[in-house]
Amino acid sequence: MRELLSTVFLISLLCCQGLAADKTALLRYDDGVPEDGMWIDSSKGHGVLFTTPASNWTLSKVAISGMLNPDSDQDLFVLEIWDENLNLLYNKADNPKSYFGDELAWAEIDVPDVTLSGNFFICIFEFSSVYVGADLSNVSSGRSVVVSRNPNKIDSWDLSYPRNETDWSILALGHSAAPAVDLKLRSTEVAVIVEAIITDPDGDLAGTSVQIVDNENLNVLWSKQMLIEGETENLTFTWPLETFQVGNGTDTLEPIFASNTVGVSPNIEPYMVYIAPCLVKLEPESQNIEAAAYFGEDGEFHALIDTEGVMHYMSRELFEIAQPQKSYGDYMKNNLTLTEGVSALSFFNFNLNKGLTAYPPMVLTRSPVQHYKLRLNNVAVSSSAYIIELYIEDSGGNQKRVSGAISK
Repeated sequence: MRELLSTVFLISLLCCQGLAADKTALLRYDDGVPEDGMWIDSSKGHGVLFTTPASNWTLSKVAISGMLNPDSDQDLFVLEIWDENLNLLYNKADNPKSYFGDELAWAEIDVPDVTLSGNFFICIFEFSSVYVGADLSNVSSGRSVVVSRNPNKIDSWDLSYPRNETDWSILALGHSAAPAVDLKLRSTEVAVIVEAIITDPDGDLAGTSVQIVDNENLNVLWSKQMLIEGETENLTFTWPLETFQVGNGTDTLEPIFASNTVGVSPNIEPYMVYIAPCLVKLEPESQNIEAAAYFGEDGEFHALIDTEGVMHYMSRELFEIAQPQKSYGDYMKNNLTLTEGVSALSFFNFNLNKGLTAYPPMVLTRSPVQHYKLRLNNVAVSSSAYIIELYIEDSGGNQKRVSGAISK
């Protein structure tokens, strides 16, 4: 469920920024904060096994957390890239003082573009000149090794820290080719039809989002997510000239930023069809909590999950599927955080210029058995000219944005 929760926040973030054709992806297996640094004797080095996020992925930089060894008189280190069979792909020799200082810090090293697919190694041979950062965890990724050259090999681990608790602070930065899009729009009396042919040279398409925007005020009226995969996808999306409205039985707000969910388990899908980011006030004076509200195909409010993964509300219908052997009465007594007539949700308007803006808090009325009287409705739009924003992402982290305009 937390993956679903993050999807809408990710989409809203993408909509707020310009998207580059190629996006740098960061590959790492440490936690970013090395607890110690270590140099290895002159014949050995530090190696990390990486896996590319897509085929034909291009490595462009290597980042290493390190510091100079004040007791060393060496002025040389060697950076090497190996394929998964330990064959040398790239070699760079340089002076460590060009990159590292007297304190443990991150240094970026440019690499002439190296095209990779699958597994590869980044190795640094520091000849005792550099302490390389070590992330010391209870459980490591298992990807950090000790390596040797001439011939290239994975060497024995005879260091003071156990291998299963150590990750070298070595990162890979790179990119893959961005998807291409051929967008076509058609309008009828009752709908706008979006057609797109999406191609990706790496064959790792991952997802797409369509945003329908009011051309006059730039408010987002509708959003739909779709999972896509492979190298080519022929996409057709029909928008029925509607926007999302939320109401509590007394007040209504529109348009609010909401979208369909993707990847929901079939048994709970009818109760989690739509997702809307919101801010939660458990009590009038309490701090806002970032969360997402889930609504069923009938528009009823069925779940509220915050960004930490805490479930603040689950409807009776959803509860009986998720925990069929337990009492919903006990759940309401012991687990619900929302209070009828007290707790409130602030939903968002999304505008291409202004970004996300929270509406005033909407108090939850009635009981949890009655879904707090909160409903998500589809209502007809009054505008007649629209901007269509199509966002495509591949598993390599590349994002593509394509826009078009149409009137009904």
